[in-house]
Amino acid sequence: MLVASTPEASWLPSGSTAEVWVGQDCPTPSPAIIVRLLLLRGETFFCVSSPKGLDLPTLFLGSGAERLTATEGLRQLLQRTLSQPDVAVRCVGYVRNVAPEPDADYPHPTPDAYVPVFAVDDAVKPVVPGEWIGVHANLNERHWWPIAVHAVR
Repeated sequence: MLVASTPEASWLPSGSTAEVWVGQDCPTPSPAIIVRLLLLRGETFFCVSSPKGLDLPTLFLGSGAERLTATEGLRQLLQRTLSQPDVAVRCVGYVRNVAPEPDADYPHPTPDAYVPVFAVDDAVKPVVPGEWIGVHANLNERHWWPIAVHAVR
């Protein structure tokens, strides 16, 4: 279900749109450019520190022929975050970048590129530093925020 749309998104080429889609168990969209992990505990979820502040555990998949698949990247992210690359997950939403006309600064596939968010169904503990936050936290500028809120509720 489409829950948000940002026409002329500043991080995308001119004429592009960023869309946020949510669901309970979405098919993994392709091509993925980033994967994110949503660890849930009650009405809280796990975030790690990043250069831009708190963020979901994230793995950039690379570009061009070296780009990892979402499955490969997710296994690496699970290993790094949980030390368990085979834990059960489900895609609970994604950001869809719609860039009909790429520019020189946009290295991703066109017209569509995806950033799926995967929820972990098992009660596993992260092995990386971070903090558990609730939906009241002031992170609504994050593109993944509507996905996290939908998954928690």
